[in-house]
Amino acid sequence: MKIIKSNFQKGFVKIRIDTEDDVWYLKSIIEPGDSVKARTMRSVFIERDKKRIKTGKRPMMLKIRVEKIDFKEYGFQLRLTGKIIEGPEDVELGSYHTIEVDINTILMIEKKQWKKYQIEKLRKAQTKVPDVLIAVVDSTQATFGILKRSGLNIVSEFTNPYSIQQEEKMPEFYKKIATEIDKFSERVKKIILAGPGFTKEHVQRIIKERYGKTHEKLMIDTASSATKSGINEILKKGTLDRVIKESTIVEESKLIEDFFIHLKKEDGLSVYGLESIKQSNETGAIKTLLVSDEKIREEQIERLANDVEKKRGQIKIISTTHDLGEQFHRMGGLGAILRF
Repeated sequence: MKIIKSNFQKGFVKIRIDTEDDVWYLKSIIEPGDSVKARTMRSVFIERDKKRIKTGKRPMMLKIRVEKIDFKEYGFQLRLTGKIIEGPEDVELGSYHTIEVDINTILMIEKKQWKKYQIEKLRKAQTKVPDVLIAVVDSTQATFGILKRSGLNIVSEFTNPYSIQQEEKMPEFYKKIATEIDKFSERVKKIILAGPGFTKEHVQRIIKERYGKTHEKLMIDTASSATKSGINEILKKGTLDRVIKESTIVEESKLIEDFFIHLKKEDGLSVYGLESIKQSNETGAIKTLLVSDEKIREEQIERLANDVEKKRGQIKIISTTHDLGEQFHRMGGLGAILRF
């Protein structure tokens, strides 16, 4: 997600959706009553013999007051429905329209008041892309690129000095690739190893045997080329979305695991249930408040979250789309890790 323009004090932010994961973030930020402005397609009608005849659809810029939010996880479709409050002269104000949010959608969101967790969630969505090493390899060459928020940088590339007929020499080439990947491992959060054929599997085995920490970051994928075009192929096919989602799940899972560990130890550093958490908050003891994404919209939870933030506690929204997040939600979806 890219934040194009924002002034939260005046109540607006303009963003661009870059990934499917951004759509998921957005569905938990937009609320009924918000105004959303975007370029959208709308059916056009003409009057003929006292009948309205549909002539097709045309693109136009519309602003709606959101009444209904419909999110389908399959396909990551977000549909925002509400009355039109701003648009071209030939569009009836007060009529209903649905804005469909997809990758590359640019939209303006206006709220009467932005909650702190919503602003932080937007900023988290903007900065969530971890540094990733993408290595594309085959039996003749290898290309390595590091992807940062600023873009892709090719950091190394080399060819196999041995011919394919020299099978006894191929392990040396695999070792060279594995060593190169390990060299860059400390600079990145995740590593994607891809390419045609079986070279990537040979390299993976060497990394597993020799470089355990590097292997923990490794994800295997396919690509049709071991050149920069192979790296671009990886970026286009959505592998990066999976990396981002896994990184988010790992972060959230670690928090939930810490929460459960303290509960199991009965050391008093984890509490759950609204009343227990309120009592802990009165003394400023809350270090991190964990709230499931299904529960954060409840008015009393929002008030609690705001009060925790005033006392310098962190708010972490936990997704229910992974196992630990769902388990946390089933036990109430509200917990806290304490400072003391």
